Amino acid sequence: MSEKLTILPHEYPDTNNMILENDTHFPHGEPDTSHMILEDDAPLDSFINEKQQRLLTTVFYSGAEIPINVPFIVAANVGLFSHLRDSGIVPDMFLSLNIIGEKEWWKRNVRSYLFWEFGKAPDVVIEIVYPTPGNELGSKLTDYAKLGIPYYVVYDPLQKLSENVLQVFQLQINSYLPKNDAWFAHVNLGLTLWNGVFENINGTWLRWCDADGNVIKTGDEIATEKNLEISQKDAQIKQALLLAIEMGLKLKFGDEYVGILSDISKIDDVKLLETIVSQIPQISSMDELRKLYTE
Repeated sequence: MSEKLTILPHEYPDTNNMILENDTHFPHGEPDTSHMILEDDAPLDSFINEKQQRLLTTVFYSGAEIPINVPFIVAANVGLFSHLRDSGIVPDMFLSLNIIGEKEWWKRNVRSYLFWEFGKAPDVVIEIVYPTPGNELGSKLTDYAKLGIPYYVVYDPLQKLSENVLQVFQLQINSYLPKNDAWFAHVNLGLTLWNGVFENINGTWLRWCDADGNVIKTGDEIATEKNLEISQKDAQIKQALLLAIEMGLKLKFGDEYVGILSDISKIDDVKLLETIVSQIPQISSMDELRKLYTE
């Protein structure tokens, strides 16, 4: 398993030509963004696309074991704006590290991702080609490179653009070059295609993974596994207790125990079964035994 990321390397693209700091570029306070369309409430996605976006984003906020130990923001369908005259671009999903989340999200200047407010470009941007292409390998490829985003991912599950379901690009100077894998060293995370069930839909999903290729499980998946482990452990304990009850009753009452054992085997309360085991030496009749689990 990979270690948690605590600091970021310094191999990120040069951002000297980007608007990143308030104090340097806006010496007179907050810039006026009233002319900018920062949100229009007009996404129109399919169920599958919406679920895929949510799988990529909610895992970060669901109690999952994310190998990152720095503040971050993950979002879907939120606009990116690099300067005041920027019309913006809206990726299906992005991840930005070393970002301290705002406490007052309703304020206009942080409801969208304004580079001068958050101080940097996102680290990873993902576009999902579903069901129709949207210039993912054309204008968007160029636009994201201009924004200085280190990694750009195009997920094309229906192979609308090419035979490659997953295409990954890494920024080199001012343009993207194809990457042979989907591991993002600067982020300490990768992406992988996973066959399985998410929210009752069985299919192939794009998911985050660690350096060993292990899928980052969501909080719900972790909870389900823990509950399954508890259930399996309880089942093993129950079988052991039923065996102890059977042996104890056989020694004390002979073949008379057979009828009552079928009733006791229907009990799922492990504590009650433990009580029955402990009381077998003291009971003197089957009726007394029945009182232990019927009253």
